[in-house]
Amino acid sequence: MNSTNDFADLFDKMLNAQTEAEEITAALALADHYQTLLETHALAQDFSNKEETFLEGGVALASQYALDCLRDPLRTTRFIVGTYQAIKDQLTQNNSVNLLYAGCGPAAPLVLPLLHRFASKEIRVSLLDITESSIKAVKSLVHALDLQGYIVEYITADAITYKAPQEHFDIMVSETMDKGLTREPQVRIMQNLIPQLKENGLFIPQAIDVYGELTFYGKEPYFDLYKDLQSLGPCYKTALKKKLFSIAQDVTNDQPYEFTSDAIEIPSDLSQTPDAAVYAEIQVYKERILPKAKSLISNSYCIRSLLGGENKHFKYHYTTQGTPSWELRIE
Repeated sequence: MNSTNDFADLFDKMLNAQTEAEEITAALALADHYQTLLETHALAQDFSNKEETFLEGGVALASQYALDCLRDPLRTTRFIVGTYQAIKDQLTQNNSVNLLYAGCGPAAPLVLPLLHRFASKEIRVSLLDITESSIKAVKSLVHALDLQGYIVEYITADAITYKAPQEHFDIMVSETMDKGLTREPQVRIMQNLIPQLKENGLFIPQAIDVYGELTFYGKEPYFDLYKDLQSLGPCYKTALKKKLFSIAQDVTNDQPYEFTSDAIEIPSDLSQTPDAAVYAEIQVYKERILPKAKSLISNSYCIRSLLGGENKHFKYHYTTQGTPSWELRIE
């Protein structure tokens, strides 16, 4: 098996995909290929570790759970192709690109499959993860694929607090989020890393837009790794949809990140939309977007039902204090 050629073929299928079905097929084939590579070239305990790391600002996934994310197909294809497009755009301004991949997991899937498209002098990659077993596994993969010329360092560190060499990185990539920006440390990582980018540098994802709405949560389409994404059906007709906030390159670095919405009047009729929920739409890069319910990270997240109360208003409240979470403040 020539794994570099297999990567090239799978990446080409992602890049040239014209339909969701083609994206899904390519992503699942990549997940299978990665599983074979890891089983062949890495120690099982390094990529099958299931011990999560609890941080001030979110939970860092264990190696096995990070690897499972490859089977979230549109998330995989759109982040890989978006990262590729960002590198190409940066190379129009610079002779070479320094890229930091924070939260690379045991497979560094958003970067390794595209490296063959560039000369090693064009892109220098730093791989960072807080989980030592993930760093060991990805190092084994890099050597097996003969990609050492692209990788300049392996960093075992917390991306929430990591300090990069001054004005060192042109691109930073971190996909460390769960639905509704809960649980995982995406926001705190972006707050820490974005101010450390070079001038005119890029962060992937470019923006995360968070919406609140009233819905019937049990009737919402909800993707998981055991479902056929294309059979989920349309989104439920919701009410009072409101953009709450965006996390993008202008995010403040105030810790912890907090958001409270304006007061919203509770409708008198909640029979069709009794539940207050949030979801994130992710702009990976330019036109590469993950809309609602197309990914684990863009699924709707139900905060609570509004039924059974006498109150008149509510507010959405989000915090990254401890573990990122939502609450509904009823007034």
